[in-house]
Amino acid sequence: MTIFSNKYILSFFGGCLFLLSSCIKDLDFASSANLKWSKDTVYFDTIFTRDKTTGYPISVTKLISIKNPENRWVKADFSVVGGKNSPFSINIDGIAGPEISGLEIAPKDSVFVFVQCRLQANNQTQPALVLDSLYARVGNKQSKLILAAYGWDAHYVKDTVFPANTIWSDQVKPYVIIGAAVVAPGRTFQINQGVKVYASAQTVLYVLGDLQLNGTAQNRITIKGDKPVSSTEKLPNQWGGIWFLPGGKGNLEYSDITNASVGLRADSTGCGNSPCVNLSQTRIQFCGTACLIGLGGAIKAENCLFADAGTYTFLAYFGGKYQFNNCTFAEHSNFGNRQEGSFAVTNTYRDGNGKLLASNDLDLKITNCLVWGYKIDEITTDKVSQSAWAISDENNYFKSKNEYDHWNKTTNIFNRDPLFENVSNGDYQLKSNSPAISSANIATASTIDILGKQRKSAPDIGAYEKF
Repeated sequence: MTIFSNKYILSFFGGCLFLLSSCIKDLDFASSANLKWSKDTVYFDTIFTRDKTTGYPISVTKLISIKNPENRWVKADFSVVGGKNSPFSINIDGIAGPEISGLEIAPKDSVFVFVQCRLQANNQTQPALVLDSLYARVGNKQSKLILAAYGWDAHYVKDTVFPANTIWSDQVKPYVIIGAAVVAPGRTFQINQGVKVYASAQTVLYVLGDLQLNGTAQNRITIKGDKPVSSTEKLPNQWGGIWFLPGGKGNLEYSDITNASVGLRADSTGCGNSPCVNLSQTRIQFCGTACLIGLGGAIKAENCLFADAGTYTFLAYFGGKYQFNNCTFAEHSNFGNRQEGSFAVTNTYRDGNGKLLASNDLDLKITNCLVWGYKIDEITTDKVSQSAWAISDENNYFKSKNEYDHWNKTTNIFNRDPLFENVSNGDYQLKSNSPAISSANIATASTIDILGKQRKSAPDIGAYEKF
């Protein structure tokens, strides 16, 4: 074994320091250079302008890179033209703007630019374009990145209990709900035709009073996540959903409810023999957990689409009273790793281990409906004899490997593909060769479809009529 003395150790480290200092001293900086941007424009699609009472909203973060094409180091200066007053904020390799000086970039190396924006109200009725620029300078060479965003003014409601009757009717300026909103007992919350509602990630609309969505075939109501861009229109879990609590009731017509975790949930509300929640010509789609849940609820739906949910298009849990006519239940989203059928009916209430805790009467009437999806069996049932189990069903298309367990084997059609137009795009209209065309019961079928079009004399099964 060789033992080094302290003298040799010090000499070794001294040599390393000399080499390191020599490398630093010898860095060769270019006097000027043209930097290469991965894009010439950072573009934000429509973003809501700021609510004065909060920091909401802020955009997503955009990422681009800037490359030094030289074989020498460069020192770059960056500046946002709008300075501190710019709605755009930048961060380059961990250093925040709006001005960054002397940023060193190695030969052939890149730095990363992170851009966000917060837009001020513009008092315009339509989205307005906001522009700024980020300049980069190396010596006498200058280049720029264009920063662009459309800002849309909105009505804001934040963590609100509607203590009085409320009507939303502005068809031009959207409404944005931040946090929870509650329809108080004995109060009515009315949304009129053509209104656009956007909901933040923390939003749940709780209904203890009366919710009225009065859309029309020409001017539907939309309620969706708070990113008004096409790239997110089919993404789930952007907001919580609508929850009818005991005592709550509602009527929803010509409405599109999308991007929620649970689109609509109706708990036992004590409406007697009448449905507490009525849905007509309504679409609930792209939900993370379920489109429609009834917890001992009372729901009636006609000409409605319940589609693309992580687990359930419909769940009747702990019984309840449900009526469906000319509805389409379809699940092709692959949002979750579900094992059960997406259309589930039970008269039970169980704990997490499957132990029966209670049961409740189930009364289900389903006619002229489509229940379909990518699983072999799209129907799940859980029945106990302690409570009533009443099912009335005819002229439906069911996908079920146990088709005769609970369903009418004479009037229903099992495991025959209804041939939807484009399930990967969420389009559940019928193809021209669909066997569901002209297969509904004339006596019980609706006279119009989900789009408000008059049905044919020989009507189709499902929400959409094929012409």
